[in-house]
Amino acid sequence: MKLIDMQSGKAAGFTFSATRPDKLGATEYTLVSVVTDRTGSVGHFAKELLAMKRAVVEACQKSPRAAYLLLRQLEFNTRVTEIHGFAELSSIDPAAYVVPTTSGMTALYDATMAAVSATNAYAKKLADADFGVNAIVFVITDGDDNASTSYGPKDIAREVLAGVSAEWLESIRVVLIGINAAQYRLQLQSFTAQAGVDQYVDVADATPGTLARLARFVSHSISSQSQSLGTGGPSLALVF
Repeated sequence: MKLIDMQSGKAAGFTFSATRPDKLGATEYTLVSVVTDRTGSVGHFAKELLAMKRAVVEACQKSPRAAYLLLRQLEFNTRVTEIHGFAELSSIDPAAYVVPTTSGMTALYDATMAAVSATNAYAKKLADADFGVNAIVFVITDGDDNASTSYGPKDIAREVLAGVSAEWLESIRVVLIGINAAQYRLQLQSFTAQAGVDQYVDVADATPGTLARLARFVSHSISSQSQSLGTGGPSLALVF
């Protein structure tokens, strides 16, 4: 992606970048955020997570809705880091993604808030420019929050509702994905309920096979949400 085509913004104290509305070619977009855990405990399957992220992009690039998707990638541990901002798929080279350096603790709440708030902020810019917009957010983790300093589940729940209430977004779906997270299942299910998250998916073991299946689930969910744009509501949750 060309830096000249990007603009920066701030939402809920987090910075983000996104393609300038005047550089976009379509009239409607689905904003996609993929937020991936890079704490120390995912180190032994970091390469498989990288393969999953690449596979999601490659699958979406082949989708009939590819021209109507804007993708943002984030990673988090104690801090939240943007890998790249909301960009058209044609400008993204999945081979440029690298294995993350894994360390630190799990700021799950802050990372989720960073993703949803940036989605709302960018959706407002697009809606003000007469684009049709919906969104889907995936948050992938292997554990419960133990490091967030700014936000909690109730803050996230309010933010999830804000974009649709303000009519910047036609709809938004938020999907929490637990990998190797069986011991935290109850906590993650509780977070799902309290934070207004639409779906919790338990992937179980982080094998190459299950993460390849996860990539298909994510890409199919993105396609389904994009196809729902213009219907007045979100897509239905897919079964993993």
